[in-house]
Amino acid sequence: MIKENSMTLELTVDEIIATLQRTSLITVLVEGTDDVMIYRWIEDEIGVLNANFMPCGGRKKLIEIFERRSEFSGSKVIFVADKDSYIYTKVPEEYDEIIWTNGYSIENDLYYGKDIEKILSKSEKEIFVKSMDSFIKYYSFEVEKMLSGNPDFTLRAHPQHILCDLQNLVKEEYLKSVNFIEPSSAIVTMITENYDVMIRGKSLFALLTRILSHKDREIKHSKASLLEHCYRTHRSVKFTELLDKINKKISA
Repeated sequence: MIKENSMTLELTVDEIIATLQRTSLITVLVEGTDDVMIYRWIEDEIGVLNANFMPCGGRKKLIEIFERRSEFSGSKVIFVADKDSYIYTKVPEEYDEIIWTNGYSIENDLYYGKDIEKILSKSEKEIFVKSMDSFIKYYSFEVEKMLSGNPDFTLRAHPQHILCDLQNLVKEEYLKSVNFIEPSSAIVTMITENYDVMIRGKSLFALLTRILSHKDREIKHSKASLLEHCYRTHRSVKFTELLDKINKKISA
C-alpha cells in the first residue's frame, strides 16, 4: 500500500525482489519518485484489497526488477512506467509486458486534452501561449539532439528557471549556454500539435503553475491541486485508458 511517507525508506532492487517473492497479494509496481500521490489516488479508487501499489524509486529500478521477474514468477506483479523519451521513438519489444503511459508521463495522461487550461483567464492564456511557444522551440532543439544520437541533451530544464518573467520567453543567456540552434520545423510542428503528450509532464505543469500561482493572482493553484483537478473533474480519455489497462491486468 502506498503511504504518505512511502519514499522516505527506499528499498534496494534486491530488497524489493525479496518482498515480491514473499507476497501473496497482486502487486502493481510503479516508479514512485514524483508520482506517488497520483498512484495513491488510483490505489484508493481500485481498492487496496484488489491490488497493492508499490513504489520502487524510479524507472531505472523498475526496469531492472522487470528484467529479473523470473526470480518472483510465483507472484502476480504488474509493472507500470512512464514512457519518457520513448514517446519520440518506440518502446523496445522486450518491454512490451510493461504498462506504459500513453504520453511522456502519467502527468501527461492527466493533462491530455488540455481541459485544465480552461482555468486560465484570457490574459493568462495569452501569456501561457507565448511562453509555451518559446519553450517548445527550445525543447524541440533538445529532442532533435536526442534523436540524432547526441548524448549532450536534457529534457529536464525547468521552465521556471529558463523563462524570463517579464518577456515570457526562454532567456537568451540560457539559449547561448546550451549552444541553441533553430530546430527543424517538422519537430517543432509535431511537438506544438501534441504538447500535452510530448512535453515532459513536469515541465507542462510548471508552465501552467508559473501563471496560476503568481503572487498577484487572487486564487492560486499549486501543481498538486491542478493534478487533483485533472484526476477528479477533468479526467482524460488517455488517463482512463491507462486505468483500464491496469484494471484489466489485475483482473486477468
